[in-house]
Amino acid sequence: MGDEILSLLPFALIISLSGFISGYMAGLLGVGGGIVIVPVLYYFLSLIGVSQDIVMHISVATSLAVIIPTGWRSYQSHKNNNSVDNDVLKAWLFPTMLGSVIGANIAGIISGFWLTFVFAVIALLVSINLFISKENLKFGENIPKGIYGNIIPFSVGTLSSMLGIGGGTFNVSIMTLFGRSIHKAVGTASGLGFYLAIPGTLFFIITGWGEESLPPGSLGYVNLIGLILIAPISTIAAPIGARSAYNLNKKVLTNIFAIFLLFTSVRMFLEIL
Repeated sequence: MGDEILSLLPFALIISLSGFISGYMAGLLGVGGGIVIVPVLYYFLSLIGVSQDIVMHISVATSLAVIIPTGWRSYQSHKNNNSVDNDVLKAWLFPTMLGSVIGANIAGIISGFWLTFVFAVIALLVSINLFISKENLKFGENIPKGIYGNIIPFSVGTLSSMLGIGGGTFNVSIMTLFGRSIHKAVGTASGLGFYLAIPGTLFFIITGWGEESLPPGSLGYVNLIGLILIAPISTIAAPIGARSAYNLNKKVLTNIFAIFLLFTSVRMFLEIL
């Protein structure tokens, strides 16, 4: 038994390191960090023998749980620097949370292949656009309102909850294309990621309650051991990333986000091939 525990220590360290990276990214780019956490948890849980039928559910649910404290710290850091668009945050809050609830509920019902494919394609196109476009490229001067203004955050909330991410991958790109500065977009996306993660996590707990073959320390689909290993370090790293964002100019920050999206896209394509 002791040897088994020792053999898992390197993986525990890797999980903890992923917490720092995800937290730093959350602060720097306004993303929830799930793009790092989900694959790390997936491979770790698979290694210890968790059933393939539920391993992705646990990875996604635990990632969303981590985003709650990480997103809050990141959001507060950006808010203190006056880099949150409160009008967009208020307008997108309800449809984002509604989408999160729906996404968490249907995550275990339909195949994730096409969702992953669409996610990868969108991330790739946005990344290419950020690399080759001029800084003044915009779809409009203001965020859409009315039904279109609600469809955007609702769709982001649904997809993000299903994939265990905070939505910043989509939200930052959308907001910059509609006239918001990259710093405002990152700060606002941090707040939306925090609020998105709360209902998503709760519904993953509910839908996973009583599920057989869950690993030790699970609350529904949320694994508390993974949460404890990742969340504290991720929460500490988020303000560090936020401070780094203000030491970088707009073009550098945009390029970093483009690279991040390219990495996201490649990783998603590799998963479905």
